[in-house]
Amino acid sequence: MKSINFLSLTVISLILTLLSTGIYSQKNTVTIKNTAPTNQSVGTKYGALAIDRSNGFFFGWSANCSSLNEAEKKALEECSKKGGICTVVLSYSGTGCAAYRFITGNVGTGFGWGLAKTKEEADVIAKKECSERSFGLPAPNFVWSCNVANTNDLKEIYNAHKEIDNAPGTITDY
Repeated sequence: MKSINFLSLTVISLILTLLSTGIYSQKNTVTIKNTAPTNQSVGTKYGALAIDRSNGFFFGWSANCSSLNEAEKKALEECSKKGGICTVVLSYSGTGCAAYRFITGNVGTGFGWGLAKTKEEADVIAKKECSERSFGLPAPNFVWSCNVANTNDLKEIYNAHKEIDNAPGTITDY
C-alpha cells in the first residue's frame, strides 16, 4: 500500500513537473516582430548644442527632435537648468553625431565641438577646437549625441565656431 501511494505521488509529481515546465516555457516564448524601418527613411531629425559662451562648463544637448525649433529649445533649456546663460552654438539635421569637449568651469572658453557622421570623427574636431581655446590643455570632459540612422543626410544648419574668438581661454582659478 505504501509503495502504491509512493508510486502514485511520484507519477503525480512527474506529471505536474512536466505540465509546469511546458506552461513555463510557453509563457517565456515570445515572438517579437521588428517594427522599425530597415532601409527606409524615418524622417529628418534635428539636434542642437547650447553653451554658455563665457564658461563652457554649462551646456545642453538635444537629438532626434522632430523640428529645428524643438531641438534648439531643448538644448537651451537643458543648459539653462545647469546655471548657464546659454546660446545655441551648433544645430544640425540628419544622420550624424555632435561631440563636445570642455576643460572645467575654471577655464572660461576651454571648449570645442564638432559635427560629423560618427561620434569619433566629431570628437577629433571637438578636441582640436578645444585645444585652440585652452592653451593646449587636454579636455577630459567629453559628451556626444547622435541622431538615429536613416534620418536623411547630415546637414550643418548653424555653427558658431567662427563667431567665438579662438584665442586661449581666460583662466580664472587654478
